[in-house]
Amino acid sequence: MKVPVIVLGVLLVSLAGGTALAAPPPRVEGLLCTRSLKASMPKGSIWWTAFYGKRTGFFDRHETTHQVRCFKSEAACKAWLYWAQSDWPYLNQWLPCARGFPY
Repeated sequence: MKVPVIVLGVLLVSLAGGTALAAPPPRVEGLLCTRSLKASMPKGSIWWTAFYGKRTGFFDRHETTHQVRCFKSEAACKAWLYWAQSDWPYLNQWLPCARGFPY
């Protein structure tokens, strides 16, 4: 009786490709890249990115966004980019997360 259950489990794992899906990163708020942020943190501890994307809104109207955001860690920057691409799925373009201040 145990053998069919084990065979079924092995079959399911092989059909799924043997990999588990990773959970999405948490949603984080990007900070506005202001002069006060630049003055309050060392330059090497700020991460930033720029993002442009489109989506279909209410009444099938196209909405666009262009944002430059700053973060306290590279992980927060990458998590924000993940959700930005999910929320604005069309024609999105971005700059990779970079250390420093954008301007």
